[in-house]
Amino acid sequence: MSDIPAPEIDVREKLAHIDQMLADHDRKRQEISLAPWQLVMTALVGGLGAGAALFAAALAFFKTMGM
Repeated sequence: MSDIPAPEIDVREKLAHIDQMLADHDRKRQEISLAPWQLVMTALVGGLGAGAALFAAALAFFKTMGM
């Protein structure tokens, strides 16, 4: 068994729990602060993909028409 008294183990467990809660809070705050940028990048990349698809479709159409 360990030489650490039971009340000291309880305090250490409580401190570890508080540290975990603070880390979770910081992670959530960071995710919330980055959420608007994630939306912007998703819209930008989606728009670029749609533009590339339309360009390829137009290119194929003109190629089939012989232009």
